[in-house]
Amino acid sequence: MEREVERMREREPIEQDLMIEDAVRKLKHEKQVFGKKPHVLKNSRVPWSQGIQAYHKNWIRPIHFTDPLESYSAPHHSFLVLEQIIPPGSKSGKHRHYPEAAFYIMEGRGYEIHDEKKWPWKAGDIFCVPTYCVHQHFTDPDTSARLFYVVPLLFSTLGLAETEQIETHPLYKLSEESKALMGIDDQLAKMLAVRKAAPTYTGEPANTYETYRKRIADEVQWRLNCTHIVDGAQRPWEDTAMGRLKYLSHPTIPTGLQMIDAWEQEIPPGGHSGKHRHVAEELHKILDGVGYDVHDGVRWDWEKEDVVVIPSHTVHQHFNASREKPARFLSYQSRIYSHFGHGGVEHLEDASAT
Repeated sequence: MEREVERMREREPIEQDLMIEDAVRKLKHEKQVFGKKPHVLKNSRVPWSQGIQAYHKNWIRPIHFTDPLESYSAPHHSFLVLEQIIPPGSKSGKHRHYPEAAFYIMEGRGYEIHDEKKWPWKAGDIFCVPTYCVHQHFTDPDTSARLFYVVPLLFSTLGLAETEQIETHPLYKLSEESKALMGIDDQLAKMLAVRKAAPTYTGEPANTYETYRKRIADEVQWRLNCTHIVDGAQRPWEDTAMGRLKYLSHPTIPTGLQMIDAWEQEIPPGGHSGKHRHVAEELHKILDGVGYDVHDGVRWDWEKEDVVVIPSHTVHQHFNASREKPARFLSYQSRIYSHFGHGGVEHLEDASAT
């Protein structure tokens, strides 16, 4: 031991820690870039385009977490944010992926096929796509549908962003080379179509390792049997310090979502919401009305169909600019913040109807 100590070099004072400095530079660069991004995305400026799954409007869609910050349309890390239209009697692409997804039905009627099970939906509902669930959307013959939805971006960071494409949208055609690249082949399609052999585990685990063997069986059974549709008409409105809210996805509401909270909020004519801040990012789809938000003292005007983005730690409040009509919007927020101890809200001011 004494000889080892003798061979150790005497530590010298460090004048520069390149690793820490690099992290600080990246953080400052992000704040600078995101500080210039808009908090309101105007509907008229976001184009529709045909994609492999559906006819889409890509509100916030970095493809991968390594994409340059400059490519982000808004200061938002939590979700891919998209909207899609499905014509009468049509369908989306069929696929599955690790990320869960939450779809709010803005217009129309239709149904889902999730792991070969049918789930009907209508305007005002929210349907859940649990993790690793084979899913496809269908509309009724007499109505088109418009869906606004989010997919958590965390899975890209974890290396689980791949999609197993089983069937493309009817108007999207792939070359043979692209099909091979995306894993579209008969064997994969057959394998997924008949995926019924879920792992089973009987009895109670005899040791700690066995709890993990049981967990995979429980997880598969949960995916196959959890609630995939929340009937919006059956959810109650609540009068709260933040305003009039209707929760559609929340830890107390049984759904197939583990990482996404969703609710509607209504602001009366000339009224405003409460004022608060929280660690979690948040975003809104304006369903009706005109108004504005105040984020850390900065005003951001919005109208029907716009998307409002609220960055982390931002003091925010929502105002109805009309004296005649209520304003209403859908909100999404990532629940993942709660899993590492930052799911609470710092409430600063109550809502008012005038």
